[in-house]
Amino acid sequence: MATTITLLQPGTEAAAQAAAFAIFGSDLPPIEPEEYGGSWRTTLHVIAEEWVGEGRVERHAARTATAINDLLHTETLYGEGSPEARAAGTALKPLIDKCQIYGITTADLRRHGAQLPES
Repeated sequence: MATTITLLQPGTEAAAQAAAFAIFGSDLPPIEPEEYGGSWRTTLHVIAEEWVGEGRVERHAARTATAINDLLHTETLYGEGSPEARAAGTALKPLIDKCQIYGITTADLRRHGAQLPES
């Protein structure tokens, strides 16, 4: 699976630290100081490499594919605009957002079993 890590544009360390917590939440792996030299901008890349190395990106793709299939099933049962379908779609949004961050493509989601229509 292709995983792209976008370099941060020039900015402050505080912005990079905020980005790390926004992307990874409280699930930051322990990072040794010598691995990042004290810079949060570098830390983002170290964390992303850890996640790829641990298989977390693949697990996220599989979890997202399951959530997509659950949404499609809910839409079939209750209708596309139903409150149940809207709730399932709302729950799916953060997963899709992280897919974009990690570079997970539609093809990757299909490979993990997502029943997405062919375009």
